[in-house]
Amino acid sequence: MKNLSTAAVLLAFSLFFLGCVRINPGYVGIRVNLTGEHRGVEDYPTVNGWILYFPLTQSIYEYPTFMQTAIWTASPHEGRPIDESITFNDRDQVTISADINLSYSLDATKVPAFYVQFRSDKIDDFTHGYLRNVARDAFNSLASRYSFDEINGAKKDDFLTKVAEKINQDVGRFGVQIHQFGFVGALRPPHNIAESINMKIQAVQRAIQAENELREARAQAAKMVARAEGEARSNELLTKSITPTLIEWRRLEITARAIERWDGRRPTVEGSGSGLLLNLGSEKR
Repeated sequence: MKNLSTAAVLLAFSLFFLGCVRINPGYVGIRVNLTGEHRGVEDYPTVNGWILYFPLTQSIYEYPTFMQTAIWTASPHEGRPIDESITFNDRDQVTISADINLSYSLDATKVPAFYVQFRSDKIDDFTHGYLRNVARDAFNSLASRYSFDEINGAKKDDFLTKVAEKINQDVGRFGVQIHQFGFVGALRPPHNIAESINMKIQAVQRAIQAENELREARAQAAKMVARAEGEARSNELLTKSITPTLIEWRRLEITARAIERWDGRRPTVEGSGSGLLLNLGSEKR
């Protein structure tokens, strides 16, 4: 009976100090012992579902495995209300400021390695701290191979792909995988570079406009030439079609119509060939 009472007391004591937590879908947890030596990743197995633990000697850390999105901009209205834009130099030592967005996820099987490295489950601290620093270093390391025009133009995709690959190499061992990476909006070079770019764009636009106007003028001239050629051809065909036979036929056609309209009386006015006859009526005396 005494043993039963002791067991009941121990059970009640255990239940009093026992903790319970649920690891929700889309997350993975690790159980960390607060006592003893922690030699490596193998000491932190992943757990899911309902977890019983002893809060006095253990802690449960929970990590999301669904997609995480970050945006680092100079604007206080996007991302966090501080300037988190990335600044780097191209091969001509032109300083470029850029707004960046990216998406990444954690590999559930490597979450223990993530914990061993960072000893925290505060994902925002990792995103806006360590990960941003890695991205900034990748930009500065690779931008020295490109000019501003290349980064801003034909080689932008190539540049961003290489930066994303380098970031993945640096954080992949912790189970972090970059899925989407790119610039937000336009790059911000120094003022004098921006002015030269605008002037270049305006010159290109003027050249395009002049070329379009030249094409339109040529098209209008071609229309006028075609119209003139058509009219000349029409007149030529009309002239060739007027033959003596046609003229005689038209004269006979006109005469026939006049005969049809004649009422049988002699005209009071006659033209050449018959003299001029005027019917003045009888003169009264």
